[in-house]
Amino acid sequence: MGDLQALLPDDVFFLITEQLARAYDFDSLFNVAVSGRRLAVPALTNLYREHHHAPCKGGGSEAAPLAQQQLMVQRWSILWRSIVASSLNDTLYPYCRYIRELDLRDLSSLLEDDKFRGNVSKSFFAGSMSRFNIAMDTPVNKRSGRKYARLNTTAILDGIGEVLTEHTPMVDLISGKVLPLALLRWAPRLPRLRTLELYDGDTLADELAQAALHANCPHFEALSMFQWIGDDRDHKLATFFSGMAPQTLRSLQVMHDCGLGVETFLSLNSHGESIRSLILSVGTDALPHLGLLKGCTALEQLKLDGDGRTDLQATHNDIFLETVAWLRSCERLRELEFSGFPSGAALATPVLLEDSIKLEKLDVDNYIGTEQRLFHQALSNQRGSLKSLNLEGDDTEMVYDDVEAMVTALSQLNGLQELELRGVGDPLRDHHVSQFIAQMPDLEDLLISGCMTDAILPALSILSKLKSVTLLVVTEFSMECLLEYVSNLGPGNQGLTFSCDVANPDTRLSEDEQRVIRQAIAEKVDGRFEYTLLRDPDVSEFEGDSD
Repeated sequence: MGDLQALLPDDVFFLITEQLARAYDFDSLFNVAVSGRRLAVPALTNLYREHHHAPCKGGGSEAAPLAQQQLMVQRWSILWRSIVASSLNDTLYPYCRYIRELDLRDLSSLLEDDKFRGNVSKSFFAGSMSRFNIAMDTPVNKRSGRKYARLNTTAILDGIGEVLTEHTPMVDLISGKVLPLALLRWAPRLPRLRTLELYDGDTLADELAQAALHANCPHFEALSMFQWIGDDRDHKLATFFSGMAPQTLRSLQVMHDCGLGVETFLSLNSHGESIRSLILSVGTDALPHLGLLKGCTALEQLKLDGDGRTDLQATHNDIFLETVAWLRSCERLRELEFSGFPSGAALATPVLLEDSIKLEKLDVDNYIGTEQRLFHQALSNQRGSLKSLNLEGDDTEMVYDDVEAMVTALSQLNGLQELELRGVGDPLRDHHVSQFIAQMPDLEDLLISGCMTDAILPALSILSKLKSVTLLVVTEFSMECLLEYVSNLGPGNQGLTFSCDVANPDTRLSEDEQRVIRQAIAEKVDGRFEYTLLRDPDVSEFEGDSD
């Protein structure tokens, strides 16, 4: 390695470690970092630049053994300690200067994790880090007479954020709980900031904080908010968007009702040519104003989450038609999702029929199959582009013609890679599903409800790219047919997960049979077989009913 280091210029080491970072190969990056002083800087730069993808973030999998979970939390805490301590000049290298994302949401999860206790917490707050060991003023326990220390997460995050932002010139994303006054202080230190993912939109309530962001963060382009509880939210958010340079906002995500209304929708039109992604939770009061977004026509992704009750087509038909006109004008639209919209399928139908729009993903819930024959017919117009389809609703009243219309439409979507039919597949049987999945050679993920038996397995066998099968249906499979299915799996099915979530207890597989199938699928494609009964076979289906 010494001879190699002497021969190659520094730029080559940066390129090599950059490729390792892009592959999230953190083990190799660490080994490179400790192999020589000359390699340490490029390796550590790229390792911490992608630290937000480290496998220890979030504490690892809860399905892992407890000892492994504790080890992952320990590594998680060491990662954060190294970043924060470097801002206090307590580390050999300035790790904090390499990071691009300041994920305070992840740090909050660490501080609140049940395994962040004892020696882990003690090591984290040791030495100069002790300044951040801030406890809440908790009451004395009446039984023991002792006080139990509880970390003041909000104060800790504010203190750590204050120190870090003085030494993180590369940060372009901040997420988590950020106080309004903190944003006012931090903004001048964040010239590269592009994205804010806020837990509480109240961070933007202060006009001085807004002005600081506008003046010091010229590249800002994306905002995400989990909640916003307060007064005059619509006006304050509209003021923020209006204060930005026109046509600079590219993405907005509002996950809960944050008071969006007339003013916010109108202000977004000043970014109508720049917004590419719009994910909005729209409250009942805001639904009648959806048409005001008509200037946002450059959208590539649109997800609207309604109240689950208001049927625009039936009760606000003028708004429904305005919204349809807006959607049809979004010729770049690639992903369309309606959640909590009883008229979601009706809104999507004109979009599907628009030749200039090439949808790749469509999600619709509140879906009633008995009323959607035109929707089914319209689906085929997107057969050349649609890759993902998710329909969720209630099809218990579908008649023969409705089922045939759905099957015919699905059979034409031969480019699908992901298909989810929750509830809407209840009337489907083996021959229906076999008919349409046989036309989907690229299918990778299948989730379906209905009633399935061994007869479906031959059709599944021809799907050479299938990686996940989830059957939310009453299934009746035999061990012999399942083993034959497994024997036909190929290299493209590597890692397949086959889940039977509602198996018929009257025709259930025994524990030994399940074990044989699990072993077979693991040996064949390193896959998993998951099997859950509809009900406990030892408990009567009618047990518990009142006399």
